[in-house]
Amino acid sequence: MVTERAKSFTMAFQDPHPRHIHLQERHSLTQQLFETPYSCITYVLRAIHHEKLGYPDLAAGDAYRALLLTDEISDDSSEYHEPALETYHEDVAHGHPLETPWLGTLRDNSIQNVNQESCNDGEADVSSNEKADPGIDRIVRQLRLRCLACLSDYLCQCGCLKSAYDFAERGLRLDPGNSIFLNLRRKAIQIYNKMLLEKDPGWMQWDYDPREELPDQGRARREFYPWNHHEPDRFSEESLTVLDQEMKKVAPKCEVRAVSLPVLETSPLLSNPSPKPLATIQQLGVFATQDIAPYEIVLQERSLLTANNRLHDPLCDACSAPLPPISALESPLPTCPDCDDIIFCSETCYSLATSLYHPAVCGKADLETIAKDPSPLAATNALYLLLLGRTFALSETQNIHPLDLTETKYLWGDFSLPPPPTTTTKQPSARQLPFTFDDNILAPLHLLTKMDIDIFASLATTDTWIISTLFAKFRGVASARMNPRTGIPEVCAVHPRWCLANHSCAPNVKWEWSGDIRFEARGGEDVVQWGGIGEGRKAGGIKKGEELLNHYCDVTLGVKERREWAAGALGGTCVCDRCIWEEGAEERKKGTIPGGTGAG
Repeated sequence: MVTERAKSFTMAFQDPHPRHIHLQERHSLTQQLFETPYSCITYVLRAIHHEKLGYPDLAAGDAYRALLLTDEISDDSSEYHEPALETYHEDVAHGHPLETPWLGTLRDNSIQNVNQESCNDGEADVSSNEKADPGIDRIVRQLRLRCLACLSDYLCQCGCLKSAYDFAERGLRLDPGNSIFLNLRRKAIQIYNKMLLEKDPGWMQWDYDPREELPDQGRARREFYPWNHHEPDRFSEESLTVLDQEMKKVAPKCEVRAVSLPVLETSPLLSNPSPKPLATIQQLGVFATQDIAPYEIVLQERSLLTANNRLHDPLCDACSAPLPPISALESPLPTCPDCDDIIFCSETCYSLATSLYHPAVCGKADLETIAKDPSPLAATNALYLLLLGRTFALSETQNIHPLDLTETKYLWGDFSLPPPPTTTTKQPSARQLPFTFDDNILAPLHLLTKMDIDIFASLATTDTWIISTLFAKFRGVASARMNPRTGIPEVCAVHPRWCLANHSCAPNVKWEWSGDIRFEARGGEDVVQWGGIGEGRKAGGIKKGEELLNHYCDVTLGVKERREWAAGALGGTCVCDRCIWEEGAEERKKGTIPGGTGAG
């Protein structure tokens, strides 16, 4: 087995290799992890292939699980000590790991082999067992050094410089003076210095503290992974039939259709006399099958994929609707008898919760404080983490893969397609997802652990790529309620039918969310008025065959502010008819489009 792993490592470092070679090796190693989920060595090897495929974020996820397994191997009081140690012995029985070339090699040729001498550096002992095999201690220590080096290297590639620096520091505490970690620590500082000099060529403040000032917000590829077999063809006849049937349940006068939308640019389009892009992309949209009157409720949908980041807020645990005051109640609200402060707004929500998600989290008090009352800067990411937790609770309770749930399966994730499997050349930049070690690796694994989910044995449903795919979907479609006083998001939800409606800065519906989310056809003063004579002004209501148009921003703002607000959800700069017209009007005022219409 180790011989095969060594061969896998050797292949990974023979560049350039077609992607399909690394994909094949990744598939083989993943299958091995399904069979032997506590193999630290297999995780390290898979991390190498993930990095070679251009996924240092996934590689970091593998390296961190491998690091956790070195603790499990060496600590006989840990939860997974016995299976981890047994797997370790099986790996060693097929050939000593230190005899393979991969353990002492990093991607950076300037980094030398790790020092094998023992040292007392303040780290926890490699083993808590006084009779531990010294050979095991030495090898596990080497594995731990390898994992720390990989984590530092991969996180540096992601742009998470502070975390990369921290893991290099941990390596130096374990092995002072090790050239690998000195080089990795220096690399993080050099990247940051280059960033500062590019921003300000006159920058000369070299005396900053890297432990405090290095940035940690990185990026990862937002991609439809080539091994993701759970993502449906959203435009197939089968998918459209399913989506249409589901839509009829919440919006009887509507249907789901495929529609062509413009490919959005990520750069500002102002001062461009022809801003509307020529390229289009296929998307889904919601269309009226009957005339809809002004002020008519078009859609009403309740979702259990909700979250709130306030501790002890008076909200329904299922739908996040505000709970009525006690004085207004004729009878007590339903509660979970095995949990503290878990209250539901109705018997309907209580029944849905107990059948669809709550058993996976029931009685687990440690979960109640995770991601609660975060700082203002962390509020949004806390909500995404809590949505992830609800998704895994739905998955565990119903025994359905997280990406196959009704709530997640058809969600749009703004994914890039992967490069061709046989390519050996550098590909254009893919769409990216915000990424940090804490938010995308540490916090999700901590959450899963508190849910009593084995993060090793559950790899098929909790792998890092699955977490990244879910985060991409949440970022593309989740709606939020802000605190009216602070403007900080406190409650969010994913409504899988509501989010199929496309955006316009001149929407024909308005929405309200309090438990159920509703579309109401605009009428009267609610109709957004824009444009000149004969342009843009419409009466309320929606005609048969017209598309329902939602809004992802405050439509009372000017074009520049609207575009900035909506860019995150849209994935680029809005080019709806209203934005194009108003942009042109601004340009005509400036005289940059003499006699032009501004509509492209």
